[in-house]
Order: sequence, then C-alpha cells, then structure tokens
Amino acid sequence: MFLARSKNALLASAVMLSGLCSIATAQTADTKVLSNQMLPKDTYLYVSTPSVEALKESFEGSSVGRMFADPALEEFKNEVINAFNGELQDELSNVHDALGLTCEELMAIPSGEVTLAFSKAPQNKMGLILFLDYGSHESEVIGLLEKATAALNQSEDLDVAMIEHDGTELTMYTITSEVAKMTPLAKEFGWFLKDERLVVSNSSGLLKLTLDNWAGDSEKTLKHNSVYSYIMEKCESTPGAGLMTTYFDPIGLFTALVQTGSLGPNGAAAGMAVGFLPTLGINQLKGVGSSGEMGGDEFEGVSRSFLYCEQPPMAAMQVFQLDTVDAVPPAWVKEDANVWMTTKWKIGEAYSAIEALYDMFSGAGAFEGMIDSLSDKDPGIHIKNDLVDQLDGTVHFVSAPGDRTSDAATDDMLFAIGVKDNQKFADLLNKLTSDPNFPGNSRELNGATVYEVEPGNGKRIVFTVANNQFLVDVGGSQLEQVLRNDSDLRGPLAEDDDFKAVSAHFPAGAVAVTFSRPAEQYRRLYDMLRDGDAAENFPGMEDLFEKIDFTKLPAFEVVEKYIAPTGGYWVGDENGVLMEQFSLKAE
Repeated sequence: MFLARSKNALLASAVMLSGLCSIATAQTADTKVLSNQMLPKDTYLYVSTPSVEALKESFEGSSVGRMFADPALEEFKNEVINAFNGELQDELSNVHDALGLTCEELMAIPSGEVTLAFSKAPQNKMGLILFLDYGSHESEVIGLLEKATAALNQSEDLDVAMIEHDGTELTMYTITSEVAKMTPLAKEFGWFLKDERLVVSNSSGLLKLTLDNWAGDSEKTLKHNSVYSYIMEKCESTPGAGLMTTYFDPIGLFTALVQTGSLGPNGAAAGMAVGFLPTLGINQLKGVGSSGEMGGDEFEGVSRSFLYCEQPPMAAMQVFQLDTVDAVPPAWVKEDANVWMTTKWKIGEAYSAIEALYDMFSGAGAFEGMIDSLSDKDPGIHIKNDLVDQLDGTVHFVSAPGDRTSDAATDDMLFAIGVKDNQKFADLLNKLTSDPNFPGNSRELNGATVYEVEPGNGKRIVFTVANNQFLVDVGGSQLEQVLRNDSDLRGPLAEDDDFKAVSAHFPAGAVAVTFSRPAEQYRRLYDMLRDGDAAENFPGMEDLFEKIDFTKLPAFEVVEKYIAPTGGYWVGDENGVLMEQFSLKAE
C-alpha cells in the first residue's frame, strides 16, 4: 500500500512543510512580486500574509502584545511554561532529531510572504500551491528539502524527475499507486526554489505557470480578477494595507472541480448539482474575501469582509435579504450589557422565495397546500398565518452579566424578536404551552404571561411576548428587567460612553450593527480561574487544572486596561454587502 510503504517519507515531508508554514516571521512586501500577481485569474481559494514581519511587529505593538509583555503576568507565564516544559522539550528534541535544526533555527527561516491557494492550472487541471519566502536562509531550506527528498525516494510508489522550466529546476514526484487513479489531485507533487522563495504544489502545470508570471506583469493573474480586485478595494483601507487577506469563490471552486474531473467517481453526481445552481440562484454568489489591519488613528485593529453577489437577488438568494436597522439600542437595553446586536430580516420576502422554490419542483400551490395540511395537525399552528405573518423581522441579541449566585457559569442572553400583534402572538404561545407535556410553568409579571423552563445545571430559559417583542432569555434576569423597565436602577446602553464611542463609527443605512465589551465577557471566567473555582464547571479538564495554578493570575484590572470595546456593522453595496469589525484603541 502506498500510504503504508511511504509512511516515513510522508511524515518527514509533512513535518518539514508544517514547520515552514507555521513559523513565518519576516519580509518586506515592497521587495518582491506578491503571489496574487503570479497566480492565475482562476484562483478559487487564497489565504495570504503578505508580510509576516509586519504582522509580527503589529502584534508586538498592539494592546494584546503589550498585555503579554506586562511584568504582572510574568509569574503566571512561568507557571504555564514550567507545567509543560518537560513535554515541550521532548517535542523540540524530536523536531531537532528529525530536521537537524533547533526550533529557534526553524523560526529564523521564513522572511516574507506566506500564501496558500487553490487554482486552475493549464491543461484543465486544479492545483494547491504554497508560497514561502525564506530570505537569507537558503542553506537551511536546501538541507530540509534534501532530508525530505531522501525520505521520499525510499517509496516504491513515487517516481522522481528533475524538470527545467524557464531556467529554474523543478523537483517533481509522480505518484504511481492506485490512489493516483482516483483523482487528478493526487497524481503528482513537487517544488522549486527561486529568488529566496520556496513554491510547493501538487500540479506541475501550476508551478510552471507561476514561473511564467514571475515578473508580475501579466494581466491574466488573480490581481486582475474583477471580483477579487473589487473585494480587496472594499476591504483594504489602502492598497496592500492588509496584514492578512483571504478570498474564496465556493461556487467557482465547486464548478471547476467538476469540470476538471477532480472529484473522481463523485464527479457525475456533482455535475448534476452544478446544473441546478442557476435555477436556485446560488450562482449569483461570486466570492467572499477579507482583509485584516492593525494600528491607525482610530482603531486598534479592523477586519473587513465583503460578500460579492450579483444583484438583484434571485431564488434562494432572496432568503437572505436584510433591511436597514435603527443603530441605537432600545431603552430596555441597559448599560450593563456587554454585547448588543441587531439586524432586520426581510422575512416576508424569504418566505415567498422558499414558497416559489418549492412550487418550482412540486407544482403551483404545492407549498401552500403543505402548510395548510400541517395546520390541521396538533398543535394546530399555521406556520404562515400564526407565525411568519406575525413577525416584523427585527432581531435583537443582548448579553449581560448573569446571576452570580447561579450554578450556571454563563452570562444572561436575551433574544428579542419583533412581532406585529402582541395578543395574537400571546395566543400562539398559549396554544404551544397548553400541552400537558410542556416541561415548564408560567406566571404573570407586569401584565405578561412568563413561561419558564429549567433544563438543569442551574440554567433557566424564560420567554414571553410584550411590547411587540417575543422575548427569550437564557438566564431570566434580563427578561424581568425588560418587563419592569426599572430605569431608575440602570440607565440605557444608548447613553453609555463606551457605546457612544463605538457607535460613532456606524454608517447610515447599516443592515446590522454590533457592540461588545470583551473585557466584561472575559471577567467572569477570569475571576473563576483566578479564584480556583473553574474545575467544577469544566468537567474533563481536571489534568489541566492540576498542572497549572491559575491563582497566580494577576487581578483582572491588570489585563482589563488592554481590552477596549469593539463594534461592527454590515452595510449594503451595489455588488453585495460589506462587513466590518473594529476594536477601539485601549487607553
């Protein structure tokens, strides 16, 4: 068997490549042509760090980097190191024995871009490709490749060949075992070195195309892909500013895998699925990408993503439409909230789209008939009339500190879903909870019927309808606060300074907004760890708590100052939706 006979060879090469990929630490992106200028336009997956040196420097200068460097954490860091020192030294020794380099020497190798991509290669083939810059450490890389080559050459199921292309030597292995017959993706693999860069791929065609585009002046590359370039334009504050960028074209990838025969025996069924994509409207999704940046005048860090979708949405894509929201939280969301999120789903359009799709395959009126038929069965609920038509699409999520006396070590989480008619929705809840097997009880509070279920472990799930909202609370305290609306006890979140600082960056016309205070989200767990009370809440992790003394953590105030409030929003665009998450600068 191929895998059995070449186990040592594959292990050696895997260790080598994983070591190279995981320890990148340096490059200046200005000095080299980047991979997006070499990869073909038909690239469907792209994950890239253009300059790991810049990424490392940005992290060290960030609030998180400064937190880890805080002397107050030194005692706890030593505690963690000592807890795993023996195991760590054994692993490092194994790495040295296998590769001939220490961990420090390995970490010194990379000095630039690290990119992984999946592209279409010439002659209608697909390939996975890795770019890794190594700077002045060519001798170490050659040594690692020699070890990998020696191990791979021991396999009877691999044939090696040295190929010259455009003045560069490629080392290529052809797989001769049965596994190669299953898919073109498993027929070959190889690499080349050029200009202080290692490039590895399972496609000789993709390696050769990369060399053809080495100068970066071709217009047939990913950089000139209209969808990719539009996404990067929306996501990067300035061209090339991203410390890490991603791009994914799922529909294009699936289609290309089918067209190139890369799915082997599953290709026929997948080909039928491709034929249905236009009917479902899913082919309107052209790609999604992101870019992450750190620093700047306003933010500690910002991540932008863009979903590129042809407009207007058709068929299944109509299910996911959102409407503009009020970016100010309602008065019942209080200042103790550590998370608030809101969006508004066009639920009517979504229901109509689902109905149209169902009828497309089952005949006109089939969906309506099915819904009517279901309403004749217990508990006699008509999904459209009693549920969908009663919802206005507004959704709020609020997280706040839970009851500290409760056995449930979680925050209180409240979901509020807008309803059009309180009484009609109250009647619906009454019908659903009238079953003798309903596992809860009810009570009256400020004119509302409150239903409560206790699933165990100190948790409570409470729900009701009031003020044109269906309220579901995991914990229970926020729901009661909403019903009582005790404004004299806590002020509204809308008037909180942290929220004002975050919401100042919300644009007009957003279809979703978020606000959070990560420090408050971490506080309870942190205090639980520091007080030595965490083990009972995390069964199965006894060994970890025996190894590490978490009481050596400093007071939470030490780390709290490094964790600033965060926010985010979604806003519509003529070609899709832009999604941004940002963190304010810590004081």
